[in-house]
Amino acid sequence: MRTFFILLVLVNLGVFAFGQGWFGQARSEAGRSPASKTQVQLNPDSAKLGRGQLQVP
Repeated sequence: MRTFFILLVLVNLGVFAFGQGWFGQARSEAGRSPASKTQVQLNPDSAKLGRGQLQVP
């Protein structure tokens, strides 16, 4: 029973590592371009503070 539990833990760790892309590109990332991995960059200069409210043009 102990051997089965250890084997189950090792299989779970292997599936987790495979899903995270530790053995190469993850299946969920297939077909994505590097540009889609970047975060949206905001322009902080475009927001202007008014009297008690935020005004975005």
